[in-house]
Amino acid sequence: MHERDRRYRDLYNRIARFYDWSGRVWSLLRGVSATGERRKMVSRLELKPGHCMLEVSVGTGSNLPLVAEGVGPGGRLVGLDISIGMLRQCQKKLKPQRLRGDLIEGEAAHLPFPGRAFDAVLHFGGINEFGDKKKAIDEMMRVAKPGARIVISDEGLGPGARKSLRNRLLQRVNPLYAHEPPMDLIPPEAQDLHLTWFRADGCYLIDFVNP
Repeated sequence: MHERDRRYRDLYNRIARFYDWSGRVWSLLRGVSATGERRKMVSRLELKPGHCMLEVSVGTGSNLPLVAEGVGPGGRLVGLDISIGMLRQCQKKLKPQRLRGDLIEGEAAHLPFPGRAFDAVLHFGGINEFGDKKKAIDEMMRVAKPGARIVISDEGLGPGARKSLRNRLLQRVNPLYAHEPPMDLIPPEAQDLHLTWFRADGCYLIDFVNP
């Protein structure tokens, strides 16, 4: 395991119980609906009933109820995270909603799945911190079926948002917001590639079709 990944795994294990609370505070400060913005992101997956969908860095599972709407009762949800603490919180969240998902502890750069296994792959929050971003993206493409849509998103201010006083201060408080979208790491064979921003221009969103 990359040393950077190890440090963040330990951090997320420590903060797992408070992670959702911090997310609600963030949404309040940015003036956005957390569920509404997540729904925008999930819609890019173009899910269909019966799809088998993987979320890399599933965290506490806030996206899974929205994904479940798309794949229907005949679909399959798979969530992977490097932090066992986050997976435990995810399991607690799924149970009262009567959602079933396979939750697996693992690394994004070494996905424990066969090739061409998933109809869609989602990653939200984490790639800025990865020790090997390129390997993680390659792995997401490896496990996705040909024609599957892949969505990758994390903190990163849109071009028009970087100069405001609030966002300059935000980048000082949390340097992750200074990250650029890793467009240079997306292989040239990726199809229908798009880059947009959402969550009040606070997160980049990359989506493309696996060749």
